[in-house]
Amino acid sequence: MVGMGYGLVVSASQQAGYERWTLRRGAQATLRRAAADDEAAVRQLVEGLSRDSRYFRFLTGGRVADSIIEGLVRPGTDGAALVVTVPTADGRAAVVANGQFVVTDRDTAEFAVVVADDWQGQGLGRRLITKLQQLAQAAGVRRLRGDVLSENRRMLAILRGLGFSCRRNPEDSFLHEATLAFGSAGADAAARLPADWFGAR
Repeated sequence: MVGMGYGLVVSASQQAGYERWTLRRGAQATLRRAAADDEAAVRQLVEGLSRDSRYFRFLTGGRVADSIIEGLVRPGTDGAALVVTVPTADGRAAVVANGQFVVTDRDTAEFAVVVADDWQGQGLGRRLITKLQQLAQAAGVRRLRGDVLSENRRMLAILRGLGFSCRRNPEDSFLHEATLAFGSAGADAAARLPADWFGAR
């Protein structure tokens, strides 16, 4: 299930294995591959979501199961998981956004993203979706898809802006299916990934 809505990224610089850029608020954001030891920080991200934001992403306003949290950082050998971090006042890094995809068959990967309420409108969702798109394409996936609550109009607008086709799910009127089929443009984007991106942790 795809999460919330977001704004635009201001500037960015790419380095091997991660990306770092400055948000409109002036904070330095870092996007990188998720690691197993990020699980506690991702749990903190999820627990800190508003009831609405948690419902948009997980279809529940209550506690999210530990097995789901584990999947947010360890999506399996055929998937990819990402986090966005920002520095805290004590010099540590807080996880403020998460995204992942899981390959469901030879041609398709299911993706989802979530952004902390206080950091929505900073471009983190777009950044995550774009990176997931590149990683899926580089992994040989031909199609990226996600389910979005039909009432989540902001996310649907963002996905359409990123080239996704969005249609009401014929089996569930409460959901829209967002799909992006990769073409030559996606292949070009994947080719620009750093050579060690898949090995970075």
